[in-house]
Amino acid sequence: MSDHHILKRLPLKRRAFLGYGTLALASCSVVQPLRSSSPSEAIRPDRLRFAVTDLSGLGALQQDFGAFREALADRLALPVEFFPVENYSAAAPAMLANELDFVMAGPSEYLLLRARAEAIPLVGVTRSDYYTLFMTQAGSDIRSLADLKGKHIAMRTEGSTAGHIVPMKMLLDAGLSPDDYTVQMLNREGVEALRTGAVEAWTDSFSRYIELVKEPGLEGTEIEVLAKSEPLPPDLFLVNPSLGEAFIAELRSQMLNNATDLLAALSASEANAKYLESDMIAVQDADYKALRDAYYAIGQGSAIE
Repeated sequence: MSDHHILKRLPLKRRAFLGYGTLALASCSVVQPLRSSSPSEAIRPDRLRFAVTDLSGLGALQQDFGAFREALADRLALPVEFFPVENYSAAAPAMLANELDFVMAGPSEYLLLRARAEAIPLVGVTRSDYYTLFMTQAGSDIRSLADLKGKHIAMRTEGSTAGHIVPMKMLLDAGLSPDDYTVQMLNREGVEALRTGAVEAWTDSFSRYIELVKEPGLEGTEIEVLAKSEPLPPDLFLVNPSLGEAFIAELRSQMLNNATDLLAALSASEANAKYLESDMIAVQDADYKALRDAYYAIGQGSAIE
């Protein structure tokens, strides 16, 4: 990944993806007719095409979301098909071409898909321990975020809620501008970079901390927590507006009415154990205002406009 700490601006709007979406549609072996783009038209689709923004490949989707897909299809009495995408960037043109109906995304990915494909928030999935942590080597003389001035920091990936956007806002609130530190986007390798001294701090979500620090026994012996954010907004399921208001309302109602069963299926895979104590709740765009404000505060507002 690039060592640059500034998120590359992505000023493209919904219309900017139309050409890409058309090419993607043309590359399919069977071209499906586009649905009406009128959000008020009551259309019940013959299937739902489902993607997860941080999972690529059909095998990974089947392993981590197979039980959920089956449970949702059963509750809706409607086929649900996996639609693998590499990331949110690939999900946007697929939604614009009406190839993709239903997406699970993190809060940051939602804001980006809202800007690029007019995605509609459907239901949220809460996480009781969803927040950002900054970590240093145990015994480090870094005692506050302000002490990271002039330091090297490992973050997750550009645009990650817990591993990039929120950490930069926390550093800004501590009095540091992006020019005051150096960022390396190292994803899961950030913990090893911290252990070896390649960076002085590493930031990621609490669930990554549990997996990569606490469970391996590094907590307090090699790595310690420097700072913790406020709770982050929930992950969420979002939909293509072309599905129409009537069906979107039906889908939201069915998911909330069957939340217990759907959450049990969602958390059945080891990769989704973070959802074991989750609730499924109705969400709206306003629930993500604080994160949107963070984008603007760190100078990346154009990415979500």
